Amino acid sequence: MAGWCYFGLLLGIMLAADFGILPVALLSKIPHYDLIGHFWLYGIGSFVSHRALGQRMLVLVGYPLPLGPLVFAIFTVMEEMLQQILPHRTYNLFDMGASLLGIVIFYCLGEWWWRHRL
Repeated sequence: MAGWCYFGLLLGIMLAADFGILPVALLSKIPHYDLIGHFWLYGIGSFVSHRALGQRMLVLVGYPLPLGPLVFAIFTVMEEMLQQILPHRTYNLFDMGASLLGIVIFYCLGEWWWRHRL
């Protein structure tokens, strides 16, 4: 349930950005708000999706990959590339990097937390 709620929140933020109705004047008062947002929003999404899918792993070419974060990473790349054709968005490699970094770090933090929880 939490996974669907978070996905809905993230989808709402993306649609607001796509239609140019994010409060950019307010957000721009925070230095690097876009990079920070990408890191945190996608990182939390990675954590939540991994837990929501029961920490399921997908083995590709002999390597186990976490299904939730992998799907989130693929979605991230597709969404960032889609921005090239949207009038209110701009493709930015740094945004994609911040998103992917958040996905990896929050996955690692989640695994550490899961192993060391009380």
